[in-house]
Amino acid sequence: MIEYLVEEVSKRLEGGLCVELPDGRILSEGICRIRIRDWRVIKSILKDPEMGFGEAYMKGEVEIDGDLEKFLIACVGYLREKYQRRGFKNSFLRSLLKFSGLLKFLEGREVRKHYDLGNDFYKLWLDGSMTYSCAFFSKKEQDLEDAQAEKRSIIYEKLQLRDGDKLLDIGCGWGSIILEVPKLYHIETVGITLSKNQYEYVKFKIESEGLKGKARVYLMHYEDLPNLKEKFNKIVSVGMFEHVGKGRHRKFFKIVDKLIQEGGLFLLHTIGKVLPESQSTWIRKYIFPGGYIPALTEILEASKDLNFNLIDIDNWRLHYYRTLNEWKRRFYNHAQEVIHQYGEEFFRMWELYLVSSAVSFLTGSNHLFQILFSKGVLNDYPIMKRYFLPVHHWVCG
Repeated sequence: MIEYLVEEVSKRLEGGLCVELPDGRILSEGICRIRIRDWRVIKSILKDPEMGFGEAYMKGEVEIDGDLEKFLIACVGYLREKYQRRGFKNSFLRSLLKFSGLLKFLEGREVRKHYDLGNDFYKLWLDGSMTYSCAFFSKKEQDLEDAQAEKRSIIYEKLQLRDGDKLLDIGCGWGSIILEVPKLYHIETVGITLSKNQYEYVKFKIESEGLKGKARVYLMHYEDLPNLKEKFNKIVSVGMFEHVGKGRHRKFFKIVDKLIQEGGLFLLHTIGKVLPESQSTWIRKYIFPGGYIPALTEILEASKDLNFNLIDIDNWRLHYYRTLNEWKRRFYNHAQEVIHQYGEEFFRMWELYLVSSAVSFLTGSNHLFQILFSKGVLNDYPIMKRYFLPVHHWVCG
C-alpha cells in the first residue's frame, strides 16, 4: 500500500518523489526525498493521511529534503481524486455546551489559545500594523505593509466611510482598523476581541496615540454586544467569522441585525468554501480549535429574512496565497528565535500551518470572501466597476 501511495504522489510532483523507510530502503525515484523515522508513522498516514503526516512532521518523525509546498500540492491532488469527502458534523459536546450556555466560555478559551501566544511572537512575522488577515496586492513588487494598507483602504471605500459615521469592528485583532479610521475621518470606532493580549495591546495604542474618546476596545464576546446599548451605521468583521462555529452563523447575523442602523453597511471578510465540505482535522486540533470555515451558501442562508441586502462579493483567494507566503518568509527569517522561545516541534507545527494554508488557497480548497451587505435596499450605493489585475508570476511561482 505504501509503495502505491508513493508512486501516486510522485506522478503529481515535478521531479518526482522518493521515500526513505526506517530500515533504509528507498521507494521510487525523485528529487524530493522524504525520510520516515518510525514504522508507526506509516500506519498513521495510511489510517488518516492528513493527521498522520501532520503529527509526524511536527515531531520530526518525517523529514523532507525538497519543496514542502510542492509536495503538499501533489498530496492534495492525490487525495482529491482518491478520497471521498466526509461532511463535518458538530460534536455532541459542542451541541450540549450550546444549549447549556457554556459555549461562549469554550469559544473564548479556544480563541485565546491561538491569539494569546504572545504579541512578540506575532510581531516577528506580521506587518507593522499587526494585521492577521488577507492583504491585497495590486502590484508585482509590493511589500506586505503596503498591501495590508491597501486592503484597509478598500474596506473603507466599500463601507463608504464618511465623517460622522460610527464604526464597529467585530473581532478587531490588534486594532489596525479602529486605530487608523479616526486618524482619517471624524469617526468614532469601537472594537471587540476575546484575546487578552490583543485587548491590552489596543488599549495601550489608544492611549499612546491620543485616540481616547475616538476609539474604544472591549474584551467581549460578540453575543454580549447588545449590552453596550449602542447602534452603528457601519460594521466590519475581518478574519473573525471563522471562529463562530458551524450552526452558529445565524446567531451572529441576528446580533449584527440588532446593532446596525437601517441603511447601514456591513462588510464581512472571511475565509470560506463555496459549498459545505470537510474541515482540516489537523488545523482544528493544533492551530484553530473549534474553528469552522463556512461555505458561501451557509453565510447567505444565515442572513436570510433579516432584511440584509447583498451588494457585492469579492474573492481574494490568490491574494491570501501571497499573504501567507509573505508571512512564511518572515517566519523563516526568525526561525532560530521561534525555536529558542517555543521549541522545534512548535516551529515545525507553525511552518506546516503556514505552508499548508497557502496550498489550500492556491489549489482552490479555500477562498477569501469579502461580502458587503446593506441593512435594507440602498439604491443610491455607487455602482462598482471591476478592473483586471495581471496574474503575476508570484501566483504560481
